[in-house]
Amino acid sequence: MSLIDRAIEFSAYAHREQTRNGTEIPYISHPFAVGLILQQAGCTEDVIAAGILHDTLEDTTVTAHQLLAEFGPVVLEIVEGCSEPDKDAAWEDRKQHTLHFLKEAPLSVRLVACADKLHNIRSVNRDLAKYSEYAWTRFKRGRASQQWYFTGLVESLGYASRFPLLDELEDEVEEVFGPPLEFPEWKALRKNQKFIDLAFETAYGDKAKIEEREPKFRHFGASELIKRIHERADPLHPEYNEDFDELAEYLQRRGIEFQSNSEGPEILIGFSTALKRLLNLYPHEVYHHFKRNLKRGIL
Repeated sequence: MSLIDRAIEFSAYAHREQTRNGTEIPYISHPFAVGLILQQAGCTEDVIAAGILHDTLEDTTVTAHQLLAEFGPVVLEIVEGCSEPDKDAAWEDRKQHTLHFLKEAPLSVRLVACADKLHNIRSVNRDLAKYSEYAWTRFKRGRASQQWYFTGLVESLGYASRFPLLDELEDEVEEVFGPPLEFPEWKALRKNQKFIDLAFETAYGDKAKIEEREPKFRHFGASELIKRIHERADPLHPEYNEDFDELAEYLQRRGIEFQSNSEGPEILIGFSTALKRLLNLYPHEVYHHFKRNLKRGIL
């Protein structure tokens, strides 16, 4: 019997008396869905098995010793990484611990955690369509707290590096909590590294560089977007002033160094702030783009 088959049987038995919160749906449907998401994402058997088992330590009587004996140290490490250490702590404290831990967790743990939350937010989205705002009553905390947690998850999961499954989670979180993009067709540009890099080549607002690249922006369908980015790339822009300070602090905290004797940093942060707001980017996305373009010698 394969590792995945054994994980299915083990998890089905461990969760046999449980149902999904606020429903009569057998709980095992959730770990199975997580495993399927990971399989479709091309993950290894260990990661898929861990996804199927990810709630066994936290929500059943299964012990770490049992998981180690049945599935080995790799699967156990992933499941432990996806489990909250203190179920008796306040909800906010438990979730804050998760957000902090995931920033530097191994990719295997982040993949399983992402698949877990992706299935959860898809369930929320489905329930909102069926029950409207009443759907939030199923949760220990309401919409505002859930928004804080899910948007925090996207930031933490991508803090060290991005991976394709995170794109799916980000899209679902945006669909549930917003805000919507100014133009829906810009959504494809958000994940288009070639466009982002081309945009960074104009970060200093040099009109000649912008005009030189206009045919390429037009090819991407991004002429209006790049125009609006440069219109709003101003530290004193009334909508973005607070974002400007927050993004500047974030980038510096992550090791981006700016020259203090020129206006270049303000121009770059203004550009990055406008890019972030117009494409609904998370701070870690701006950081990764910024760092890549520093290495390219563009900034």
